[in-house]
This record gives sequence, C-alpha cells and structure tokens, in this order.
Amino acid sequence: MLKMITCIKKLPELSLADFYSHWDSRHAALIRKHAEVLGIRHYVQNAPYGDGSAQKALEFGRSAPSFGFDGCAELWWDDLESHLSARKTCVGKKALQEIIEDEKRFVDLESSLLWYCSERPIFQTGTAF
Repeated sequence: MLKMITCIKKLPELSLADFYSHWDSRHAALIRKHAEVLGIRHYVQNAPYGDGSAQKALEFGRSAPSFGFDGCAELWWDDLESHLSARKTCVGKKALQEIIEDEKRFVDLESSLLWYCSERPIFQTGTAF
C-alpha cells in the first residue's frame, strides 16, 4: 500500500480550537466524501496527546527538537498507480481541487510537510506479520 503522511501547521491567524474544529468536521467530511473517487482506503488524523505537555516529559533524554506541527494526517491507497490515475479523471481532479481549496482555509501549506511512504510492519501485539 501507498501511504501519504502530512505534517500540518495551522494558519497563524487561526486559534488551535478553530483549526481542529475545521479539520475534524469540514475537512474530514470532504475526505470521506471524495474517498471512493480518489481511491483513498484509509484516513487518520493525529493530534498532540492532551495539551502537548506530555511530549517533553516523554522524550527520555533524546535531545530531539519539538515536533512543531499542529497535527499529522495519514492517507492510504492501494498503490501509486491507482492514486495517480484517480487524480487524472475529471471527477478526480474536481475532488482534489475541492480538498486543496479547503486546506487553504486552515492549513499553512508552505510550512507543512508531505511525505509518501510504505509501511514495513515489524510487530503488533498478539499478531505476527
């Protein structure tokens, strides 16, 4: 499977509450609405745990910089070919444009990151891969 991970920064003029409200409701609904057309098999939104203060407490001396993003989204497709071909159809182009236009309402696109990858599962408790 193909996975896209996006590390998201909110628009600076938005409060965190407004950002999460838009992401959780309007944007999630758009992804759900267009999932079949775009071949999206799975969608997950990741937000900081609690108020974010746990991050520093749990670093265990790693000296890693702060994550610095307001959220992380994960989307899965069957493969690269199905992902690309869905975006080339008229209805796929229209769906993708609607999603991108919505992102411009709450995401600082220039400060956010996007990464395509594939998972390499190692273990899951109680399950062998």
